[in-house]
Amino acid sequence: MFVLASGEPGAGADPFDFVFKHALDHDNWMGLPVTTFQAMMLISSILVILAGLVANKTNLVPRGFFRNAFESILLFVRDELVRPVMGTHHGDHYVPFFCTLFVSIFTMNLIGLVPSCGTATSNILITGALAAIVLLVSLVSGVVIHKGHFFQLFVPSGVPKLVVPLLFLLEFIGFFVKHGVLMLRLFANMIAGHLVIGAFIGMVWVFKSYLVGAFLSVPLALFVSFLELLVAFLQAYVFTMLSALFIGGMVHPEH
Repeated sequence: MFVLASGEPGAGADPFDFVFKHALDHDNWMGLPVTTFQAMMLISSILVILAGLVANKTNLVPRGFFRNAFESILLFVRDELVRPVMGTHHGDHYVPFFCTLFVSIFTMNLIGLVPSCGTATSNILITGALAAIVLLVSLVSGVVIHKGHFFQLFVPSGVPKLVVPLLFLLEFIGFFVKHGVLMLRLFANMIAGHLVIGAFIGMVWVFKSYLVGAFLSVPLALFVSFLELLVAFLQAYVFTMLSALFIGGMVHPEH
């Protein structure tokens, strides 16, 4: 495992601090004046931009494995996440945003599985920034499209006027709470896998036996690592799907 690959904790060191340190942000990543998560975000951004440039060919017929795979991901986001929620007319305008969101989160999740790299999406500040972007897009879209009728989006139709103020308050607060949950869901799911792997590896030092590591800790940690590949995709999928639902509620509430 990548935790064991970095050596053993020194004398007097806390073994659990040693095995869990890969889940935390650290200054001066690889000797550079950036933190680990900042470097991972920068690397993922460069990879996404390069992938977009390589796939952006004038030929309408995709050629080659890479372009076919990349286009399949984008079509999946458009046809399975955006259009079913927002419709074709409104949804297609937001496809580039949701594709960028999905691919960026998925790339950061995958990079976090590489030894000596960190998972940027396991930092609540980063997931909070992503949720804030979705919130901003939701608000701006609602105001631009509905203009003076924007606040009516928070009042369900057909309710008695007496309860309108209470319902408006609940809906308005709930709108911000939903985006807060969006932040917490991605953060919690991405950091949980690293903590579980660290707990399994930490059993080696708890039992002071490499036999435990060979026959219990490492197999369990490897199993969770393979699950992390699935989680990396699922969390990008869930975050993008919920973002489409929230923005779709502002853009096209009747859909």
